[in-house]
Amino acid sequence: MHTTTFTSSSISFVLRTVHRHRLERCAITAAVALAALPAAFAQPSYFVTELPIPAGYESSVPYQINDQGFVVGASTRGSDQVATVWKAGTARLLGKLKDGTYSIANAINASGIIAGEGDDGDGRPLGWVTSGSQIVNFFSNNGGNTRPISINEAGVIGGYYIKGFSSTWRGAIWKIDAKDARKSTKTDLPILPGNDPLNASAISFAFNKSLEAAGWASNSQIGQHAAFWKNDAAHTIVDLGVYDADWSSVANSLNDLGQVVGESHPPFGSRPVVWQNDAAHTAVALPFLPGDNYGSAQLINSSGTIIGWSAVSEPGTWNVGPSRQVMWSGGVAYELQSLLASSAAGWTINNVMSINNLGQMVALATRSGVMRAVVLSPL
Repeated sequence: MHTTTFTSSSISFVLRTVHRHRLERCAITAAVALAALPAAFAQPSYFVTELPIPAGYESSVPYQINDQGFVVGASTRGSDQVATVWKAGTARLLGKLKDGTYSIANAINASGIIAGEGDDGDGRPLGWVTSGSQIVNFFSNNGGNTRPISINEAGVIGGYYIKGFSSTWRGAIWKIDAKDARKSTKTDLPILPGNDPLNASAISFAFNKSLEAAGWASNSQIGQHAAFWKNDAAHTIVDLGVYDADWSSVANSLNDLGQVVGESHPPFGSRPVVWQNDAAHTAVALPFLPGDNYGSAQLINSSGTIIGWSAVSEPGTWNVGPSRQVMWSGGVAYELQSLLASSAAGWTINNVMSINNLGQMVALATRSGVMRAVVLSPL
């Protein structure tokens, strides 16, 4: 088995895309709302499979697992970082754009078409998609930054971009030209303009298969609120608001049913929240792990399984202690580490990156002091 310690230089790229922080609602109301989540097993158990590292490379990070079990991410050796795909237990490097210094694979659809980001020599991320045996830039965005984060079964890419330092971030959808993948048609997602549309912004952090999206919107009236974009012709934006009387909120993910998860922020706090797919997009606060008072919901699949983290914060300060990975199943919070099968003894789950609709997850995990890319599969 090839083992290499994750050094500070080899994990620096993880920080580029590992994005992203009072439970006092009436118990009856919360119970009714949580009951609307799809039924899930009361307490699942998971075994761990380590993903192989490409020959000659030192480490890998997974970013997404699709419903076919295909995984995409990136592998590194020294300062070199290359997009990687894993299928049937085999790792394959995808290369870089012409003159590029790095590449990362962020999403893969059922047909195996992959979308990601990488530069063409200047370090600025450009969006790319696989075309045949190579990756090609589908949106030049000269002088800007582009981050593709999803690709659906029709090959339509969702993500966000910025044109330059003088502009603001925007969510967008790109339809790739069927004859030439280097060409695309971009549709900007709407913002919430507020009183100053020129300084308003909105970023879509996640898309589902029907191109509904979730993220956050910011303007002079609301500050920052979680946002949801419909998949109608106008991609109508919905202000999801905050839980109770909180100050701000962020949406991190959504499932194919349109349920959204994220976090809502009371003063000096963060609580995990799910916004339901009813007409009102009802916000429900999720329970913390016992003893904790700070956390976030990061991922949700179509079975209603939610993944996030939970920690203890010092009231009235921003001092937050070490976090624990959490799974919410049927509205109950479980420490994910406690759900590992006996065969996974020795592994510590550090960060879950993605969950598919079968309940499989990809994560970074540590064993014997070495951090690895792994798949967590339900028993």
